[in-house]
Amino acid sequence: MSSGDDFSQQPTSLLSDVQDDGPDDTPRQGGLGLGLLILRVGLGATMGAHGLQHLFGLFGGPGISGFARMLETFGYHKQTTLLSWITGIVELGGGALVVVGLFTPLAAAGLLGVAANAVYAKVHGGFFEGQGQGFEFELLLGLSALSLLFTGSGPISLERNTPWRKRPLPLGLVSLLLAAAAAVVVIVLTR
Repeated sequence: MSSGDDFSQQPTSLLSDVQDDGPDDTPRQGGLGLGLLILRVGLGATMGAHGLQHLFGLFGGPGISGFARMLETFGYHKQTTLLSWITGIVELGGGALVVVGLFTPLAAAGLLGVAANAVYAKVHGGFFEGQGQGFEFELLLGLSALSLLFTGSGPISLERNTPWRKRPLPLGLVSLLLAAAAAVVVIVLTR
């Protein structure tokens, strides 16, 4: 470099030489696949662990009979053993499917139905756990499942060339209706 070079023309920021590839209104989704993978693994692992607690008593869980008794304390008085099995299977199976990204809208709908029932059972206890039997955790799990209904599993998944991968909104809406119907049926038939 010569002493006469003009440094005023040099970029002053790390991002000053970054070029846009398209029009300004083009959405940027560089981390979308990784973000959805993180959401899926977090939701699926958490719900799957709950399923293992409810079905087999792992991780200090109550097992089927203990979970059935727990459901009675939340106001479910009919068919609690059957409801325990269904809940545990949906949590474990839906959690596993969500983690690997397979049949994501239907698996997320099952998890949403379970979370909706948990929120309904705990809503009288206040929002926060420290104030009684809060439902903020179950609400967060349900909202995570709800978001996966409409986004799908993302590019880092086992789903390839499925209709819901190409157009997630229609099956997302159908899955939302299924989750709502299942939650209502459980509440009506077991409370």
